[in-house]
Amino acid sequence: MGISEFIKDSKRILKLATKPSRKELWMSTKVSILAMFLVGMLSFVIQYMMTVLTSQWGG
Repeated sequence: MGISEFIKDSKRILKLATKPSRKELWMSTKVSILAMFLVGMLSFVIQYMMTVLTSQWGG
């Protein structure tokens, strides 16, 4: 892929791109916050389980 093709494709993509509406932006924000919360909770549960399991091994 040459530089001229890259520039041509980039221009085409920028022409098609649109600014998200307020509703779309709010939905993306809610989904992102929910995903961060779920990943954080999963991490906490795994860390808690590992702490409980490893505390039994030899303290």
